[in-house]
Amino acid sequence: MFLQGLAAASALEFSRLTPVAHALATGHPAASGSTGDYAPGHISNEYSLFLPGERKALDTPPLVSSIQGGSVTLRSPQRSLRTGESVNGWKLMAIFGLNGADTAVFEKHVTHRGSIAYVTVEQGVIANIPALIGRLSSIRPRPTNTSKVRFERTTRYTPGPDVAGNYILHSSEDPSYENVAALGAEYIGWTFAGNETSTPQHSIFLQPDGISRESIATGQSAWAPDMAGRVFDPTSVLPGGNPAVYVYKHGYSKRTLLGGYLPVANVGVWNRHYKAGYECICLVTPGPDNRAIGRVRYTSPGNSLAEEERYINTSPEEFYAILAGIWNHWHDFYENSMPVEIPDEWLLNAARAGITLSRCSYHGLKPTYQIGEGGYTKIPERSHALFPVAHYEFVWAQQLWNLTPEVEPYFQYYLDHYILPDGNFLYNTQDQVEAPLNAGIFLANSARAYDYSGDASAFAQRLPALERMLAYVLHRYEYSKQHFAASDPRHGLIWGSPEADLGDPRDDYPQSHPWYFQNATWTWRGIAEHARCLHRIAREHKQPEYQTLGDHYAAVAAEMRTLIQRSLKTTLSRCTPEMRQSGITPFTTTDTHHDPHELSSYENHRFMQDWFTSDWGDPALDLGHLRHREIAGMQTMGLATDGDSQRISNFMSHGTLAVRIRQQDYRPFLLNLYALTCYCGDSGSFYSPEDAWVPGGTPLEGSRYGWSAVVNSVLQPAMGLRWLLCYEENHAEVCHLQKAAPKHWFAAGQKIRVGHCPTRFGRISWTTVAQTDRSWQVTLDLESPFTGDLIVHVHAPDGNPLRHSSVGAISGQTVRLTAADLQGQTRLTLDIS
Repeated sequence: MFLQGLAAASALEFSRLTPVAHALATGHPAASGSTGDYAPGHISNEYSLFLPGERKALDTPPLVSSIQGGSVTLRSPQRSLRTGESVNGWKLMAIFGLNGADTAVFEKHVTHRGSIAYVTVEQGVIANIPALIGRLSSIRPRPTNTSKVRFERTTRYTPGPDVAGNYILHSSEDPSYENVAALGAEYIGWTFAGNETSTPQHSIFLQPDGISRESIATGQSAWAPDMAGRVFDPTSVLPGGNPAVYVYKHGYSKRTLLGGYLPVANVGVWNRHYKAGYECICLVTPGPDNRAIGRVRYTSPGNSLAEEERYINTSPEEFYAILAGIWNHWHDFYENSMPVEIPDEWLLNAARAGITLSRCSYHGLKPTYQIGEGGYTKIPERSHALFPVAHYEFVWAQQLWNLTPEVEPYFQYYLDHYILPDGNFLYNTQDQVEAPLNAGIFLANSARAYDYSGDASAFAQRLPALERMLAYVLHRYEYSKQHFAASDPRHGLIWGSPEADLGDPRDDYPQSHPWYFQNATWTWRGIAEHARCLHRIAREHKQPEYQTLGDHYAAVAAEMRTLIQRSLKTTLSRCTPEMRQSGITPFTTTDTHHDPHELSSYENHRFMQDWFTSDWGDPALDLGHLRHREIAGMQTMGLATDGDSQRISNFMSHGTLAVRIRQQDYRPFLLNLYALTCYCGDSGSFYSPEDAWVPGGTPLEGSRYGWSAVVNSVLQPAMGLRWLLCYEENHAEVCHLQKAAPKHWFAAGQKIRVGHCPTRFGRISWTTVAQTDRSWQVTLDLESPFTGDLIVHVHAPDGNPLRHSSVGAISGQTVRLTAADLQGQTRLTLDIS
């Protein structure tokens, strides 16, 4: 739907549109081509791009036959190599003992990528750390390809049709980095360096020039930071002579995390005027000293191929030894839990990086909302450090990536320390009051923890705090039943604040706020999940007391759903004809006269998002909210705007991802996921603020709270990619594989491989190999009896339905295997065409 010309773009914006774009804005077919017959503009993803032969070159470091003193003997060609010398582009950086074995470290850089390889005589290559920075002369601002549509920031945002988003969705291609990022300027953020073992106070952010924001500030230098300088400054070791040679110009930096997801900053800068540049790798040493140390690689002016290295606060041997430990820890952390191989390496890096950044920003087990340092820094923890919305997503995202045992101590610590004796969140008694719906989400997280781990003892440890939370929120439920007649739509709902900014501890009463449906639906969802979990543990561990408790909460959930449904029906019947005709969904029991063209910031970026994540199960109500967003023109590049401004509240965008993944058309989900990762944060360092101005945003733009990187925002790619790969329905015993995988992932030669993916039906591993553009082999490994139906999605590059599968029933672009088909099976191979 194209809004039938509602809220049309301004005259200035229309003057910039080509015929295709003009048609997308007005809803009429373009004379130059109808929907779907054009390819959108493309750019290459230079964070993952290999030119021909480069991948193989980086995958084959030199092997050595001996290591003695300061030199190595190569196996082929047989020659000696000393530190600082190169063979086939591999430079010998250091020689030292690592875990009892003499180890040589080599580095090589190609056009856009690089590798750091650790080699021993006995084992050969023991580690090969990917680098996303290659030749320094390749560093440049992210290019655009806007011959048809340009995504840009206007002086004042005019609500209207989502021209840029519709341009992608109505093309012949599925959304991807290559076509989404092509339309506008990148977000240029900061790059994190830190670790899990120290507090975030020892972490640092590098600016686009690689210099840390943090100064060595103590005493008088806190007032005069220039007295002491910065914690990390790569320019301090560059050659002198002309300070302008290495000066950073806007956009000419490449900001990445080493390995794609390590808490190690890797920043490159290129000065195109002087044809000189530098790259720094900065890490914070684990342990008590917490030093910022680094390696700087730089070119000489006029000779981009002549490179030298300098080390800051360390030696080459120490630097590479510590780096090896960091790589081994994080590589094993992800590969041992849920190994994934997909055609888009960059998107996988984004998902893993969000988890890394979050874990390195917690204060031990103490929670945070802030990534590193920023406007939300709260040490010791209070207020937004205790933000329930941040902690629930911190737990949820890691559960989805089979890290439930690793995140369980954080979950329990929060329950033990920040849930009050009466069951309320400590957060709600300080500066603001969050929505009571968070209790429901914590309950759902608890049920998922058991589903994915089978750890009944951990559930038992959580149960006392969960029971207090339930008593607290059910007291509000009983209040509505006792004080309002059954015909009153408030009967059976949950009173309370809808959002932290709107809640005040001094005014937290039933009459303080309207009665929001999302507070009720999430409470219902949490209680229903809690009851299901109690029944499952009772069945699997023969604990009858859990059966009794589960029966109680199942009855509460059933009654609650009936009353909420009645409230929704009553409220909908009272809506104005304009609301009913437009099909929009009310937010509260009194929201019956809502102009469909009006949508407030909080309605769009918070209330609607909470409704989406609760998954009430009525598609018409979901679509009503999405339709409201479109009619009001509060959407750009598939992203919900923060009111009538070109700003995106990233921290709640998992709501839009949650509703989009439920739809049959997966492309809007992909658009939202890629737009978040391409525009709402730095595409290399994955710095993602609470609120991003798009496109072309930067930190320090607007409020310090808005530009601060926060836990929820950096975790959105982790939520989205997991749902793309494996999504469990809430209202049916059905699990989807590859539900939103784009068509080009199924082209000949491509592969999708996922290991140990947890679901409530059982753990599953699978591999999909595209033998041709029209034939695929899918191998399923069921690690335990799978108790649900399994739907495998295969989106052929030509867009046509599937014709044959050796196992299962075909419907469109899916193959369905019922629980009966899977009974007793441990491995299945599907040949699909």
